[in-house]
Amino acid sequence: MRLASLAAPVTVAGALLACASAQAQQRETISFESRQKGQPVQVTAEIHWPAAAGPVPALVIHHGSGGVSDTREGRFAREIVAMGVAAVVIDSFRPRGVSSTVQDQSAVTGQDFNFDALVALKALGGNSRIDRARIGITGFSKGGTSTLMAAHEAQVVAAGVPAGLRYALHVPFYPSCGTQYYRPRTTGAPIYMLLGGADTYVGFEPCQTYGEALRAAGARVDVTVFPNAPHGFDGGRPYFDPRGENYAKCVFQQQADRSWIERTSGVTTTGADGRPVQGAMAKALTACKTLGVSGGPNDAAARQSMDDLKGYVRRHLLGG
Repeated sequence: MRLASLAAPVTVAGALLACASAQAQQRETISFESRQKGQPVQVTAEIHWPAAAGPVPALVIHHGSGGVSDTREGRFAREIVAMGVAAVVIDSFRPRGVSSTVQDQSAVTGQDFNFDALVALKALGGNSRIDRARIGITGFSKGGTSTLMAAHEAQVVAAGVPAGLRYALHVPFYPSCGTQYYRPRTTGAPIYMLLGGADTYVGFEPCQTYGEALRAAGARVDVTVFPNAPHGFDGGRPYFDPRGENYAKCVFQQQADRSWIERTSGVTTTGADGRPVQGAMAKALTACKTLGVSGGPNDAAARQSMDDLKGYVRRHLLGG
């Protein structure tokens, strides 16, 4: 009896260690070269693998201005892996020595952040465990913006993504639509924007407006606005940062002559020749940029948006 009682805990402990080892083997960290204000940087991503064998679909998950958290990116990864899809969580901040861009979005510029999403696609496209034809992307706020911008063919080509490799699905959660191309050409992959009707951080009207422009140019776009849902409606607690940079009123629209005008100020920031107009950006931002950002959870929007995301994944990555 005594030997049996001692052996049982050892057996249980061994089983727990084996289980922990199996779980550990289901995660893998990869790195890929990106850029930080003109200098090369190695950005990392953690792949959460499903149990399924053979090449599997993948969903890239790109964080917002607060960085990667287990309560959001980790939670979404677990839900996606349970569907038999690899979840790829990019960390665009830690390799750059940044913890947050809420008070200074230039700490990791939008251009560099968006570039991460595209070089991640290149890295995943060469991974034999991933079905390169079934890679999607989702993201939140700043990551929602990169998710949307990765659908623009010009951005994809500029990042050096080879022909034949494109994201098969884009699901931006409450992105900024502050950059709006004239007659935008997308890759043709479906785009589903999930927005908060009470979002004062990035707003929702610019994405509604841009969604119409994308659709008019031939893109496959659906826009869902959750009533009374603030920015970060899938988050865990309300927040307010009085020093957070707020660009909700800043909308830069490309014109037919290829120049760029900021909508709120009416200032032309870039000429038709592609050259920035001296002093124009500072003038435009003085008119449109404010301080103070807030957000918080909305249970109904959180539940429905997760269900929506899973539905899009089933339809476009799992084929069901």
